[in-house]
Amino acid sequence: GEYEVIVVGTGLAGASAAATLGGMGYRVKAFCFQDSARRAHSIAAQGGINATKDYANEGDSVHRLFVDTVKGGDFRAREANVWRLAELSTGIIDQAVAQGVPFNREYGGMLATRSFGGVLVERTFYCRGQTGQQLLLGAYQALARQIGLGTVELYNKCELIDVVLVDGQCVGIVVRDLITG
Repeated sequence: GEYEVIVVGTGLAGASAAATLGGMGYRVKAFCFQDSARRAHSIAAQGGINATKDYANEGDSVHRLFVDTVKGGDFRAREANVWRLAELSTGIIDQAVAQGVPFNREYGGMLATRSFGGVLVERTFYCRGQTGQQLLLGAYQALARQIGLGTVELYNKCELIDVVLVDGQCVGIVVRDLITG
């Protein structure tokens, strides 16, 4: 494609975005503060990830997930972003499964869910106590595949210094190599 995409950060969101964009044919440059994208703080998330698949037939909905998430965040979250995340939640689970994330399953093979964080419905998909680690490894593997295919270039040990704006539009970034300065 004619566009080159810059992704800053290679945690869950950044690694997934870079891998997906690379798979769509974009040329992507991904910048990582750590020595490896596997070191992202996303690894610390343990409890699970919520989505409105409603496997338990409890009448879950985008609206209910939105309300629970806003309350769970002590009303500090950006509501438009929470609503969008609730809308996309089922697709995020599907993407993670496609990336090989080994979510817990019921004996029949269906993805297992549980009630988590004080909510009244079972909507949390989980991998024992290591959900963040498994999600990150799935995203990292998808990223590594695109790096191998040459669609994504990864720059490790880089610190974002500034965003370059022209007429209010981002056209690049300034980074510092953490090794050489």
